[in-house]
This record gives sequence, structure tokens and C-alpha cells, in this order.
Amino acid sequence: MRLLPLPLQFLLFILAQLALSAGLVFYLGSLAQSNVETFAEASRGFVETQKSIEQIRNEYAGVAAKVEREVAGFAPGARRDVSDLRTELTQIASAIRGSVALAPLRENHPGAINRLADSIETQARSLVEANQSVASAQSDQVARIQTRLAEQRAAIMTDGFGGLIDAANDELESTMRAIRGANAAVTENYQFVLIVFVALQALLLMLVLWLTNRQIRQLAEITERIVAGQQASAGAQQKRRDQLGRIARAVQQFRSSLVSLSNSREQLQAMLKKHDKESLSRRRAEDSLALTASVFDEVQEAVLVTDIQGFVSRANPAAESLLEMSTTKLAERPLLETLLDQPSHVVAPIWKHVLEQGEWRSEIEFTRPEDDRTLIALVSIRLVGEPREKRGHVIVVINDHTEIRARENEVLALARQDRVTDRLNRGYFVQQVDTQIQTHPDQPFALVALGLDGFTAFNEALGRRFGDRILRVMGDRLAEITDPRALLARIDGDEFAFLIFANNAAELESKVDEAMRQAHAHITQRVDLAGYRLDIRASVTSAQFPAEGQTAEELLRITDNGLSQAKAEGGNRIIGHAGGHTHAAQRRFELTQALGKALGNRELRVHYQPQVSLASGALVGFEALMRWRYRGDWISPAEFIPLAEEHNLIGEFTEWALNNACRRIADWQRQAGQELTISINVPPQLLLLDKVDERLIQLAKAAGLPTSSIVLEITESDFGSDPSLLAERLHQLAMHGFAIAIDDFGTGHSSLAYLNNLPISKLKIDKQFVDEIERSEDARKLLESILAMAEKLEFEVVIEGVETPQQLVELRKFGSRLQIQGFVFSRPFDEDYWDGEFMHGKLPSYPVPEIQPSRQTD
Repeated sequence: MRLLPLPLQFLLFILAQLALSAGLVFYLGSLAQSNVETFAEASRGFVETQKSIEQIRNEYAGVAAKVEREVAGFAPGARRDVSDLRTELTQIASAIRGSVALAPLRENHPGAINRLADSIETQARSLVEANQSVASAQSDQVARIQTRLAEQRAAIMTDGFGGLIDAANDELESTMRAIRGANAAVTENYQFVLIVFVALQALLLMLVLWLTNRQIRQLAEITERIVAGQQASAGAQQKRRDQLGRIARAVQQFRSSLVSLSNSREQLQAMLKKHDKESLSRRRAEDSLALTASVFDEVQEAVLVTDIQGFVSRANPAAESLLEMSTTKLAERPLLETLLDQPSHVVAPIWKHVLEQGEWRSEIEFTRPEDDRTLIALVSIRLVGEPREKRGHVIVVINDHTEIRARENEVLALARQDRVTDRLNRGYFVQQVDTQIQTHPDQPFALVALGLDGFTAFNEALGRRFGDRILRVMGDRLAEITDPRALLARIDGDEFAFLIFANNAAELESKVDEAMRQAHAHITQRVDLAGYRLDIRASVTSAQFPAEGQTAEELLRITDNGLSQAKAEGGNRIIGHAGGHTHAAQRRFELTQALGKALGNRELRVHYQPQVSLASGALVGFEALMRWRYRGDWISPAEFIPLAEEHNLIGEFTEWALNNACRRIADWQRQAGQELTISINVPPQLLLLDKVDERLIQLAKAAGLPTSSIVLEITESDFGSDPSLLAERLHQLAMHGFAIAIDDFGTGHSSLAYLNNLPISKLKIDKQFVDEIERSEDARKLLESILAMAEKLEFEVVIEGVETPQQLVELRKFGSRLQIQGFVFSRPFDEDYWDGEFMHGKLPSYPVPEIQPSRQTD
């Protein structure tokens, strides 16, 4: 702007004001046009929505009329084809959800859209269900169905479409409110724009005055600085063609005259400054030399200065103290010969390297002649100067590392050794074994592990320090029979390990067996310690590389499993190959992890084994048995039930199984028209839950099954957990009508006591009492006594595990009040099998022998 003449600048300001005015008019017109278009768009949208609603309503009215005619034709025992009507209703519901015209309503009123579509879909389903129900319904039921369907049609026409029309009206009202708000905003914008326009006009006028005043003020300031002797430039003002430009050029000529005088003065000042700088540099160099000499004498590291030949010319006090030699003594021979205690022909190559490369660094051992103490020191040598020109010197710095290396050795020993037994620790043992595997992968070896049985008892009775003394003795005994290559180590609290090497697998097998027997014999010798004579028990196992494990941790994991198995079998035994135990442990771990997800993955099934009356062969009930199918294989209950009990899953599984069994039994009872019982083994984990009686009653009610049809089986071993509380819970359940049975009766240790104190109504005799009744008179007498006792106490009796017809014949001789459960009648099958059996509404029956009982039981 400063390059333009003042008249032209004023013209530009006037054009800017005109442009602002035109912009204001255009902006106000666009706001008005936008408001008109918004109102028109809202009106069109409302009309299209109303048309779409009316069209869909007319379509539905037509289909509803068809439905009404079809429903009017419903008659008992007849089915009609309503699939086309269901399809048409579903299409109308889909049209409501997908109509483009109803998109604003779906976005802002999704409830009205979804309620209407859901109502129509519900009507479609109700129509199909009603058609299916009519086949088995009576006349009054058909009338109720027709009335219910008519009420659904009326509700859809009034509430459904009425709600949709109300939503459309609400949408229009919302749009009109938005338009009114927009009009108010436009009015406010008009006012704001006018205010801004007036403000801009004022700012433009102020800008014109400010620019003019600024240009004149700049020339005045330049002139004042020049007069005051300061450097200043008129700059772009000189190029102007008006009066301001003429003033600026005159000022610039005056400035040029002053600059020439100023340059001469600056040259003189530069010469004086250079002289002052050189004087300051000399003073700093002198101070630096004094500081260097002070540091050389006071630094803690040993520092020596030699000439090009290696003779010491100066040594600081730290060097004389470390080497215990004076500077004069050190100067008698080359320094490296003194430090390395080697002749000149040995030291010469090193010194040559220093002169050629300029430095040398190494850690050395130096024996002081005064006290024969060996020092470990880091020697750093650096050349200063040019040896080819026989100029320069060598600086030698010696750092004492004796204490550092001593501490490192102590730390290394602690990292490798077990502090109690002075044998290798587990970490270093694992490292060395892995190193052996990496460096000699073709060398077979075995890892022998030995664990003390019952060692915790020694610690508890005699104290941990006494236990540590026993461990030290065990380590010494094992050291007597192992060579250094065996890497004897303490790998855990009371466990040791070592290696056995051989040239081939056959030789290794033989050596391992002998080593395990020898180690077991040494360890289990009586220990006489501090007045005690201790008998030591130990278990030994082994794992071979590469046959059983590929890393140290794998081998140790295998031997850990072997020792655990040995201790589980009573301890004080030798187990050779522990790989099999590891496989079992891995399977157990895998099944344990999968068992927690079995219910969620729908892997559990309920199988039902029938219980048959020996008198008539009629089916009287079932026992519900849990089965688990994992990865395509059936897992034995003997394998997964203990895992479920151990991990507190059995209560949840049992409640799930009982829920499914009750629902299924209720269905079969309705189909057969006869009461059946369902028995299930209930674990203490479920019985001891709070309010278990309420949970089981609710479960029976949900299935529509009376509690008298449910038999809760308890095994005798279950009473060891909390017998008093368990008995209390059983009494509560018996009061609510549940039948209580003792499962596997006679296999426990106090059956008769339970019979007297518990609300038992049924005994289940274990199969071991019937296995021998065909061949053994004693077995028949034992079973006869149990049955006689049950008869006197008025218990129902179920005989489990009956597998052959001859066993059935023998049991028939004891009377006909028995119930039989076993493969002789049926294996356990899933619900699909029994659904087929009950499909025709008849109870399955089974053949029983007609034999006169040997005694009367009634």
C-alpha cells in the first residue's frame, strides 16, 4: 500500500466499501431463499409419508380381510393352508421396515415403526400357531382363537397404524418447529450482519486514517534517529512518486553521509577489540595449564606419562600408591615390561601397536613386588604426538578392578550355587543342561530326579535349619556317587537332580536303572544328626533326552510328574520312565480346562437308564446319568466326574442335568399317562448351597413335575464333608416331598448309622453284590440279608448293574418287590431314543422270569 499514491489508496477504500455492501445484499437474499426451500421440502416429505402410510394401511386392510375370511373357516380337527397369508403379512412388515418414504420416521420414531412391524409379524406367527392348534382343539377353543386373532387385527388397525400416523404428525410438528427456529435465527442473522456491516465501514475509515498517519510518522521517526546519530533507512518510501517519496529520498541522502563516517569509526573499534581478545586468550591458556596440573595430581585414577620409548617421565600420586613404586623406580625400565612382568621381545608387539594405532586397552593382572599382592587392573594407553618425528608422549591410565572382579565372582557363585547344599541351583542347572543339548544334540542322556518323602514333617518338628542340615547331608551323599559332569543340583525344596550320560539308548537305559537304585539306596540310609536317628524315605524317577524331552524344562516337568505320581502311590519308590505319567497329567489338565466350558459349548448330555419292576417288567422310572462328548469322543464319567468334583463344577452340572431330566420326564409322563420317577446322584456341593430346597422346588415347578417323582441319590462317602448339615438339608428336602435314596449301599463304612438318622426311602444295591450270586452261595446269603433288612425297614430297593438273564433269575428268587437297573434290560440312552419309545403313548415293558420266590416278602 505504501507504493501507491494517496489518491489511489482512497479510491481502493471506496471500492472495498461497495463490495461489502453488495455482499450484504447477496447474503440476505440467499438466507431468504434457503428458508423458502426448507419449508417446501418439509411439506413434500410430510405428504409423501402420509401417502406411504395410507398405501401400506390399505394393503394391510386387504390382507386382513383375507385373514378374517380364512379364520372364519377354522373348524375343530381341520388344518388350513395359511402360508400365503403369513407370507403377505411378513412382506407388509418388511415393507414398513424398509420403505424409503418412512425413513425419517425410522430415524426419529423407530418405536412406532418397530411396534407396527412386530405386531404384523406376531399376527403372522399367531395365525400359523392358531392353524396348528385348531387340529386338536374343541369348538369353544376354536372360537377363542378366532376372537384373539380378530382382536389382533383391530389393534393393528387402530393402535399400530394410529401410532404411525401420530408419529408422522409429530415429525411434521418437529420440522415446523425447526423452520420457525430457523426463521428466528435468520432474523437474528439479519440484525447481526447489519451490525457487522456498520462496524466494517467504521473500521475501513479508521484504517485509512491509520495508514496515512503511520506513513507520515515513519518518516518523522527516521529523521529523528538520523539526527540522533542512529542508523536508519527510509526504505520503500523512496520509491513513491508523491510528496512523501520526495521527503524520503532527501532523508536517505543525508543518511548516506552519516554512514561513511560511521564505517571509519567501526574499523578503529575492531582493531582495539582484536587486541583485547588476544590478551584474554593468553590468560585462559595459563589458567588451563594450572588446572591440568592440579587434576593430574589430585585425580583418583593412576595416571602416568611416558616418552615414545615407554619410559615413565611422570606419575601422579595415585599411580605411585597403586603400584607402590616411585616415579624414579618406574623410570628404570619400560612401563609395559613392569606391568606385564614380561621381557622386551614379548612387550614389543604391544608397544608397536600403540605407536601405530594410537591406543591400546586391556585388563591385566599385576603382582606388586613390595607385598606380592595380585591386582586386576584395566590399563588404557593413548598416544599424543607424532612418533615418526620422535615427538610426543604416551598417557597411561590404570583403573584398579580387583574389588570389582572379586564381587563379580561372589555374585557368580551365588547365581550358580544353592546356598543350603553348596550344589548347583535350579536356574544354573537348567542353563547347563540346555547348553549340553545345544552343543551336543546327538549325545543321549537322562535326567534323574530324587525327592524326599515327608520332608515337611522334619521342618515342622525340628525346624527349618535342622531341615537344611538334612538337605546338606543328602547333597553330600549324592556327590559321592556322581561325577562332576553329572551337574548335581538342588532343583526344589527337597528335590535333587543329576545327569547320566551314555553312548547309546540301550547303554543309557542300563546306566539309569543302576544310578536310580544306587541313589535311592544312598539317600534312604539312616541319618544320625544332632542326637537324632532319622529314617529317610525318597522317590526317584528319570526322563531321557531326546526320547522323552527336548529341553531342560521339559525333562524337569516330566520328572516332577513322576515324583508326584510316586508320592501319590505312597512314596519311597522308583519310577523309571515318567513320560507316561506326564501324558496322563497333560490329559488331565486339558480335560480340566475344557470341562469348565462344557456347559457353554453344549457338550454335556443326559442319558437315561430305565428302572424296571421285577414283578411285572413295567418301567417305573429312570436314573439320569451325565455324559460328556469332547472333541468327538465320549469321556468316561469315571474320568470327568472326579475332575468336576475337584474343581467345584459338579453342583452346577447336577442342577443342569436335573433341570433337563425333570422336563423330559414330565413330557414322557404326559405321553404315557402314568407316573414315572427320575433319580439323580446329588453331590454335597449342591446340597450344601444356601436355600437349595427352594431352588430344587422351583426347578420341579418349572418342569411341571411333582417333587414325589424326584429321587435324590446320596452316596455314603458324601457324608464325610459335613454330616450334620447334610442330614439337616436332606430332612428339609424330604419334608417337601423329595425321595431320598442311598446309592451304592453297602460299600461305605457306616451304612447302618445313616439308615437310622436320615429320611431315607430307597436303597440302591451296588453291582458288586450281584456279580457273584450265580456262582457263590455266600454272595447270595449276603444279598439276602441286605434285602431282609430293607424289607423290615420298609425301604424300596433298586438293584444296580444286573447284566445277565441268569442274575435276573437268581434275584427273582428273593421276591418281586425289587426294581432292576442294568444292561439286562437296557443301556443308558439319550433323550432322542426315549422320545421314540414314548411316541405312541405307551410305556416300554420288559420280560421277567416267572419263578416262585424262595421266601415270602409281603
